[in-house]
Amino acid sequence: MDPETMASKKREQRRQLRAGRAAIYAGEGGRARRAQEAQQLLEHAEPLIASVETAVVAARQAGTAMPLVACFHPTPTEADVMPLAHRLAQTGARLVFPAADAGTELEWISWDGTSEFQDSPGRGFGREPQGKRLGVGALHEVMLVLAPAVAVDRSATRIGHGAGYYDRALATIPESALVVAVVHPSELLEEGSLVRGEHDVPIPRVLTADGLVSLITSERA
Repeated sequence: MDPETMASKKREQRRQLRAGRAAIYAGEGGRARRAQEAQQLLEHAEPLIASVETAVVAARQAGTAMPLVACFHPTPTEADVMPLAHRLAQTGARLVFPAADAGTELEWISWDGTSEFQDSPGRGFGREPQGKRLGVGALHEVMLVLAPAVAVDRSATRIGHGAGYYDRALATIPESALVVAVVHPSELLEEGSLVRGEHDVPIPRVLTADGLVSLITSERA
C-alpha cells in the first residue's frame, strides 16, 4: 500500500473509531459507564501494579532510583486510567505524563501523585501535571508505559491520534520495559483490522475494562 493510500485509510479508520467512542462515552450515561470501567481497569491492572511494587522494593533495598512509570491523562472520552495512575503513585514509583513540545517529540512532566493537572496547549492531549519538566528523553529508564490509543488490533497494531508522538517515544525505551495500551473494550479489534505503517511500533499488551491481554500469546496476561 502506498503512503498516501495508507494515510487516507488511517484517517478514515480514526474517524470511524472516534465516532464510535463518542457514541458510547459522551453524555451523562457515557460518563457513568466510563467511571465504572475505570474501576474495572484498576482491578485488571493488578499484575502491572504488582510488578511495579516489586521493583520499588528492589530499588529501596539497593538504594537506587525508584522505578519510572509513564502514564497519560485521558481526554473526556478515552478510557480513564487515572485511578490506576493514583494507585501506581502510591507504590512509590516515579510517574511522568506527556506534554506536547514545540517539535515532534513528547516532553515528559513528573507528577507527585496528588497535585492538580492543568489544561494542555497540545491539540488532542489530556491535561498535564504542574511538575518538573524532564525533556524528551525521560523514558530511557522507564519500566512501564501506559499508552493511549484510538484502537489496537490483535496483530498488535496501534492506531493513535495521527501525530506519531508515541511511536517516536516508544522507540527510545529499554527493551525490558512493559508497554500497555489502554483502550475501551470495543477498541480491541480483530487481527488485521488496522493498517500498520513502517514506523508504527507494535504494542504487546492491551488493558481494557474486560481484562489485561497479551497480544503476543493472545491470552489474558
